[in-house]
Amino acid sequence: MTSTPILGPDRKQKSDNYSNSNFQHEGDEIRAFINEQENFFISNGDRHWQYVTHPEGTNLWEFSAGAGADGHAGGWKQEDVRPEHRFLRVKGGFLSGTVSHQDGSPSLRFQHHDIDGKVVHEEVFKVAQ
Repeated sequence: MTSTPILGPDRKQKSDNYSNSNFQHEGDEIRAFINEQENFFISNGDRHWQYVTHPEGTNLWEFSAGAGADGHAGGWKQEDVRPEHRFLRVKGGFLSGTVSHQDGSPSLRFQHHDIDGKVVHEEVFKVAQ
């Protein structure tokens, strides 16, 4: 798990990660490389909100675990849902990932949970072989 966002989006005043303009060149290089890969997913925990970012027409997916407690959630406005957001939640909780096999086909399931463990969002991927 990376602690810095690669896709973001992030706040305009931030300048310390690959989703910001200060590292635009490096971020573009990393995103181009990842976009060419199969079964490659980004997850990070150094965020204060939960999200899934997937720019349409790409192979790029980023999952943010969010804050561990509702009291630590913030830094983004819940109503600021961007086109690349598949999910946005400015609350505490955690992210889980599970790999399973059914009939010989692997799948990967990401689930965002609230602070009590209730699933609030899910993305399932059939992994290409």
